[in-house]
Amino acid sequence: MLGLGAMAVTSAYGDFAKDWSKHYQTSNNPEKEARARQVTSKSYTLPADASRAIQTAVDIFAGDEGKTKEQLTQYLKHTGAVESGYRTTVQDGGGPARSYWQVEPTTAMDLVKNSSAFFGKKFHGYFGPNALETLQTWDHNKWSEYLQKHVDLGATMAAAKWLASNW
Repeated sequence: MLGLGAMAVTSAYGDFAKDWSKHYQTSNNPEKEARARQVTSKSYTLPADASRAIQTAVDIFAGDEGKTKEQLTQYLKHTGAVESGYRTTVQDGGGPARSYWQVEPTTAMDLVKNSSAFFGKKFHGYFGPNALETLQTWDHNKWSEYLQKHVDLGATMAAAKWLASNW
C-alpha cells in the first residue's frame, strides 16, 4: 500500500472539494465540501489495487476534455478517499453506490448509453473490442455486482463521470 502525504486541496488543478461537490457529488453542500477538504488535507492510504485501477482509468482517458494524467490521477485518488476512505466498495447504509469511488449503477448505465463517445479505442483496448456494447446491456444488478468486484471498472466509471460532468 502506498501512503500519500497531504496534497493541497486547492492546487494547479482546481479546488477539488468544490469540484467534487458540484460535479461528482452534485450536492453543492458546504458541509460535504468541508468534509472533503478535511479528508484530502490529511494523509490517506491508497491500496495497491486502487492505484493500479486509477492508472488504468488515467491511461484510457488522459487528454480527454483537456484533462491531463496528473489532473485525472489527483481527482481519482481524492474521490476514493472522500467517497469510501478506501475502506469499502459498498455504500454505507445499504445504498446503491459501489467501488472505492462509490459509482451508482444508474450512473454507470447512463454513462455507457449517453456518453459513449468517451469509451473509444483505449477503453476497448483494455476492456475488449465489444465492451461498450456489452456494458450497454447490463441491468442495475449486473452493474452493482461488477462495480463492487472489479476495481478497474469502478475507477474507469468514476473517471468517465468526472469527464462527462464538464469539470
